[in-house]
Order: sequence, then C-alpha cells, then structure tokens
Amino acid sequence: MLLSRSARRATLAAVSTNWKQRLLNRTDEAIGSRALGSNYGIPMGQRASFSANSSASPVAFDSPYEYPTRKEAPLITTTKATDVMSTSSTPIESQKVYIPEDPFDDKGLLSTEEKEKLKEQQSQKMRSVKLSSLPITKTIPNFVPPNVPSRELEAPETLITTLDNGIRVVSQELYSQMCTVGVLTNVGSRHEDFTGTIHCLETMSFGSTKQYDGLEITQLLQDWGATRFVSHSREQTLHCIDILRPNVNKGMGLLSEVVLNPLISESPVEVEYAKEVMQFQAQEQIPELNLAEALQVAAYGVDQQLGKLHFATPESIPFLNAALVEDFYQKNIRNNPKGMVVAGAGIEHNELVDMTKEYFGNVEQQSGPLTIPSKYRGGSHFIETHSSSTVYQTILPEKEQCKVALAFPVGGWHSDSMVTACVLQALLGGGSSFSAGGPGKGMYSRMYQQVLNKYGWIETAEAFTTFAEEEGLFGVSAGTASPENVPELVKVIADQLARIAVEPVGGVELSRARNMLKCNILTQLESRLIVFEDMGRQILTYGKIEDAASTCQKIDSVTGEDVQKLVQDMLQKAPTLAATGSYINKIPRYEQVCNLFR
Repeated sequence: MLLSRSARRATLAAVSTNWKQRLLNRTDEAIGSRALGSNYGIPMGQRASFSANSSASPVAFDSPYEYPTRKEAPLITTTKATDVMSTSSTPIESQKVYIPEDPFDDKGLLSTEEKEKLKEQQSQKMRSVKLSSLPITKTIPNFVPPNVPSRELEAPETLITTLDNGIRVVSQELYSQMCTVGVLTNVGSRHEDFTGTIHCLETMSFGSTKQYDGLEITQLLQDWGATRFVSHSREQTLHCIDILRPNVNKGMGLLSEVVLNPLISESPVEVEYAKEVMQFQAQEQIPELNLAEALQVAAYGVDQQLGKLHFATPESIPFLNAALVEDFYQKNIRNNPKGMVVAGAGIEHNELVDMTKEYFGNVEQQSGPLTIPSKYRGGSHFIETHSSSTVYQTILPEKEQCKVALAFPVGGWHSDSMVTACVLQALLGGGSSFSAGGPGKGMYSRMYQQVLNKYGWIETAEAFTTFAEEEGLFGVSAGTASPENVPELVKVIADQLARIAVEPVGGVELSRARNMLKCNILTQLESRLIVFEDMGRQILTYGKIEDAASTCQKIDSVTGEDVQKLVQDMLQKAPTLAATGSYINKIPRYEQVCNLFR
C-alpha cells in the first residue's frame, strides 16, 4: 500500500526518534558519542567536553531538520585505547578442515606435489586453461620494445589494403603497449527477415566456437591481458579485442574463431540461453532505447528496412531458433568477405595484413546482405510502459515519466548537410536537469538555457541525430514526470526547432557550437578504441578515411545561414512524433503537432 507524503514523513520521523533514543542510550560507546558530538547539530561555540558522569544541559541546534525532536545535548564519554586492547579477545585458531573440493591448504599439511595435483584436478573439473602469464621479475622480457624518443618515430598514418578475397584491412600505428583489433561487417538488423535475429547473434558473441567453449574464451582473454567488445546496429556489426601487444597474434586467431566459426545450430542450448537473456533485456529496456525504436517505426514504417525494430520483443523471442539464426549468419556474415573490414589501432600495418591473410584469407564470397533503400514518411508511434518493481529494482521503482521525441528528415551519411546537422545538434545541445558541469559540458547550449533552466518540470531535453546510408533524422527529445504538462512539453520542443527557422543564429553562439563539436571529435580520437572504430566504420561507409583536420575544416565552414536553411527545409516535411513511458494519452494528436509548423 502506498503512503501519502505526510504519512511517509510521520513514519520517518517516528523511526528517526526511535533510532536516536537507542543511540543516546549507548553512552558507553565512544564512536557513537564522538559522532553525536561532532556532526549532529551542536553549534561550534556550544560544543564542550562532558565526562561520563556529568550532566548535559540543553543545547540549541542549528537546523530543525537535524533531530527535530531533540531536547537535550548528547552525553559525551571517553574510552582509553588501553582499555579496548585489554578487553579484546585473542584470535581463535581457524577450525577449517581441508576438503578435496577446496584448493586452499589452510592447515599447511599438504606437500607441494599434493597441491599441484589438486590444482590440476580442479582445473580439469572446471575445464579451465593453464595460465601462461609471465611472473613479475626485475628483468625486462625480450618482447617489450625499447623506449624510443618521439622525434625518431614516424607520425601515425592510416593505411589501407584490400586482400584478394575482398576483405579490407585498415590500421594506424599508435606506438602503445596495447592494441585494438577487430572485425566490422556491413550487416545489421535492417537486413534480417525476423525481428531479433541480429540481437540474438550479438548476445551469443564470444560464446562457444568450434575450437573453444565460452568459458575457455573468457579465460584465454584474461590470460592474454585482453578485453572484448561487441556492438551490432541497424547497419553494421562490430567485434573487437583490446589486447597486450605481444599477444595480438593469439587474439587475431581467437577473433577469427568468434567471427567465422561460432556454434549456433550445433549448439542450440546456447541459442536458448541467449533467448533467456534477451527476455530479461526486453523486460528491462530503458526508455531511451524504446524511444529510439518508436522513432524509427514512426519515421519509416515497419515495412521498410530502416523502420524495423532493432531489438527483439517478448513476442518475437519465442519464435527464434538455432536454424533461423544460423541461416542468417551464413548468408550475410560468414560468407561475405567483401562486406568485412579488419581494423587495428596500435599495430604495424604489414603485421595486421599478414595476420588477416592467415586467419581470414580463406573466406570466399558466396552471398551478402540485400540493402533496400528506405524513404522517409513521417508519422507517430508510441510505446506505452508503466514503471513497476522489477527483478533489479524491487523496492524503489523509477518515477513514471513521459518521454517524447520530435524529428524531421535530413540527409544520410553521404549528404552534404550532415556536418551542418551535427553543428545544429551541438548548438541545441541539452541533457538532464541533474547534469553537473559547466560551459565546457554544454551548459550554454539552447536546451539548457531556454528549456531546462526555464521549465522546472522538464527533466531531460536534448537534441539528437541518427544517420543511415540513405536517410537521417534530426530532432529533439524531452521528458517530464508531470502528466498535466505533457501537452506543453511537445509545444516547447517544437518551438525550439521553429525558432531557428525564423531567427538567424548569432555569431558567438554558432562559434561556440562549432568549437564544442570539434572538441568532442578530437577528444574522442584520443582513445585507441575510438580510433579503431572510426577507421573501420569509415571504410565500411565511405570506402576511405577522412582525417580529423578535414572534418574540422568542414565544421568551421558551416555558417548561420546553412543552419537556418537546413531547419527551414526540414520543417517543410511531415514531422515524426514518438513517445514512450506513461501518460501517453496526454500527448497531442499527430494532426495538432503538424499544425504547430504551419
């Protein structure tokens, strides 16, 4: 039963009073006494030292919120360290008995040979691998390269090679002790025939293969000092390993197993386990992902590739099976080397090319995904969800909110207006009402200054872009927990888009947005993982690499007139309205939203 605010406050006050009374009764505990004397409301000028037998006089408290029912000052007692030491008991000898299932010899009764034998037995029982990590010594291993002054190193350069079977290899030497290698493909959920197929493959990634089972892969990565990453989107998939440089060849061999030889139809148990994981994910889907799904459906329709749902739904998961997933994998990923890119950051190019030939050179082109261009339509789509206690949050469910997104079409990855759309996104900016930061974190953006700081009932407000091969979306999303303000929420975010179309953007504001965008790009490229991903995705999308300097030049060339014209052209099209959460019935009808821009 839910209590009213006043009832909860009264209950908390009663609990607080009982707790304080118990704490006051423990006057013989120095820790509790010192805490009361130093931290709980006694003004500095009125604090005094009290003996254990002295009486305390009433003390006024600074704040009524600290112990509102307190009438007396706390009693202060002292305890000598020698008294504590003299009363402490001597440690009791452990009575733990060694058993074969426990590899630790607490009693010290086992010989070295017996310990090694038990470790080997446990290793066989757990199907673990024997670690080959080198012990820490004072001698530097031979594989560690000597330190070289930076002036003697060549400037990092991005190099590209295409193998005979069509696989493209791209790399950049970063002279680091770690390197990131991985495989990207031009396959995504837009190419699947059944919702959730690519989601299932992502969930099963780095599971069992023909050579290793899932546990062995995990232990091998730990032994090699490696971390794995997986990301599947509507258009591309990514598998990568960040690994210590001396072990990169082993990592590439494991990566080839994961990408080319995963157990799917031969291990239906793993598919069923992945489906169980996906069921939990579907129950715990965060509102932002639901909003993104609704946005694609509203903009393109489920009958087009870009309008398909990316994540599996509770309704589609039961119909997934090993044969269906295996068929999609073989046709679109396994036998499509021309749609593969092997990328490496922090590795010498010829070395990466040689390893790619060794582990991926035998893949032959047999098929590939069929990409059917989608056309923007516009419309509305809502996904209603109610906050409730879940397996992860059974006591304090999240506050019910309504999240709304309003978007319009812009060009895709190959559009001339893509950079302008990114500058516009930085100009509007935004985030959460609880964001901690300063001017460098976007606090001067319009969504902060004109929305979050102005309307206290709006909890999130942010501009966004989503790009695909042929189309893209630009829009603004916002959220509120106030049901009576949901209709106004839509008007507020619509006003932010319409204002740019009629009012020229100021020079200072535009300069700040361009600098923010360049700062974000250059900061991200300081990460080895981002460099790897950027190279791989650029090759998949454009077939070439554009360096950061060229990108920054394009950003600097964007003018206020470019931004205004982009928004004017966008608003000529039908809007896309998406929403998720609670209070969906409070959202204005789609026709009313269209009228806001006429």
